[in-house]
Amino acid sequence: MQAGARDVVVLDSAPRELRGGNSALTKSMRFSWATGSFIAALLRDSDQHRVDDILTGWSGYSDEQYLDDWLRVSGGQVDKALIESITCRSADTIAWMRASGQRWVPRPDPLPGDVPVIFEGGGQGLQARNFAEFERLGGTVRYGSTVTDIERIAGDRYVVRGSGETFPIVSDALVLASGGFEGNPQTRERYLGDQWRDVKLRGVPFNNGAPMEAAIALGADTAGNWKKCHATPQGTELPDYVLPGQMHESHLLTRYAFPLGIVVNRDGRRFFDESAGYSNLTYVSLGQQIMHQPGKIAFQIFDGKVLAARSLPAGYLGDPAAVIVRTLEEGAERLGIDSGNLVDEVGRLNDSSGDLTPAAAGNTPRAPKRLDSPPFLFVPVVSGLTFTYGGLSVTTGAQVRGGGEPIEGLYAAGVIVGGLYDEGYPAGTGLMAGAVLGRAAGTSAAAHAARVRGKGSC
Repeated sequence: MQAGARDVVVLDSAPRELRGGNSALTKSMRFSWATGSFIAALLRDSDQHRVDDILTGWSGYSDEQYLDDWLRVSGGQVDKALIESITCRSADTIAWMRASGQRWVPRPDPLPGDVPVIFEGGGQGLQARNFAEFERLGGTVRYGSTVTDIERIAGDRYVVRGSGETFPIVSDALVLASGGFEGNPQTRERYLGDQWRDVKLRGVPFNNGAPMEAAIALGADTAGNWKKCHATPQGTELPDYVLPGQMHESHLLTRYAFPLGIVVNRDGRRFFDESAGYSNLTYVSLGQQIMHQPGKIAFQIFDGKVLAARSLPAGYLGDPAAVIVRTLEEGAERLGIDSGNLVDEVGRLNDSSGDLTPAAAGNTPRAPKRLDSPPFLFVPVVSGLTFTYGGLSVTTGAQVRGGGEPIEGLYAAGVIVGGLYDEGYPAGTGLMAGAVLGRAAGTSAAAHAARVRGKGSC
């Protein structure tokens, strides 16, 4: 609508009180920036005097750094041109969002490598402001409306069908932004494997992949790794899915402080390199690997040095499944971990003085430090699936491809787009992909609709 479109309708499969999707459960976006004044411009007036403190240890985050982090973490089978186009547009997109009403606040208690600011009110605040601005501009939202079929008709227009009273709709242009297929157990099993059928969702249950499948049936090309997904370490109290409005409870369940300790499976063996990088660059790799451990569970263990430093987020010490014990053997016995293997594993780690490398010890990953000071905190963790990686092939302008060529009037944004991730996931990039491609899609859709009907209507 900012590009001149009229009669814009958002079709949301959720009811109004549960609107917002997975974005309502997040809190930050990863973006490039060069100066403290750029960060200050995002903040409330009352926070701007704190910029120097907020940026302690930061000297900026360039487009090149952003691109390097994304490509290094995500793996090789990605659309590099698409990712580069997103990273180089990130700062301009953030400025556009600020001009459109978005607000940020300093991130409390950041872990190393975290983006220094988060959305005011988290993802709930982000989406509340998005909907308010959309409706202020004259947009309409139709809730309880799930798209199940898309038909292309004469004049590069579309008939959209689905469940609910809204359908059918004739549209001059379509922007698909419905996430992946993470909410569909059968589709998860088909593409990700048997172990993912009954996984808990760290997100909403509404993203069932139906609009994506409708686009593919129409002739859209696919892209990305359909065998992988964004999955992260979570507390065992994680419910089957998380709903908008439960953002605070969701963040208390995240278990991303693993670089401060070690991670073992039920056999008492370490299976993951806890010090491979900042947790916000490696947490998805851990979430994926947990699903392949005995019982689909792992245990994060911290010693007294970490506890004394009060370095752990609040959710750790408040976890009812966690235990604090005087010895490793006691913790293993209480949580059903192989005690002998665990003691041997920690012994090897301590003897190596924190320099145990894969080359020196077979497949054993290195660790950041010794684990030798009681008491010990044991925290059981499971995997929570957020979204899937396989999706639609799009141009850098967000136009969906079919047969290798752009399909007129059909666009996609966010994690319905394939080719963004192959293995890991740099935190905050999914929202940025949604914002950059969504902005491009909106502009192009408005222009396409104007050509189709001779006026800015879609």
